[in-house]
Amino acid sequence: MTDQQLADRFEAFYLPAWTDDAAFVQLLKSFEAILPLQRPSELWDSKMRKRILSLTDGIMVRICRLLEAASACAIREGTESIEMEILTDQLANESLVSISERRTRRAVG
Repeated sequence: MTDQQLADRFEAFYLPAWTDDAAFVQLLKSFEAILPLQRPSELWDSKMRKRILSLTDGIMVRICRLLEAASACAIREGTESIEMEILTDQLANESLVSISERRTRRAVG
């Protein structure tokens, strides 16, 4: 945690990285159900799962940010579905930029 007041109030809890198993499939199906896309993305497909894991190292916050960024990209491009081509290294790196850095970029740009 970066906020010291929050860090002082809560004990850190280690979450293991996700692996390519049935639980990860269920997680991706849950994401699919709540993403604001008009077409299915089939995130649980074997190739998609492996790509998501390789881009995020199975870290929950990275998975969340990647899928959020990929959804926004799919909406902007009009595909309304997360396709394999959207899941690039660049998108993964951009999705990991801190919130404060994003605010700074918006204010400058």
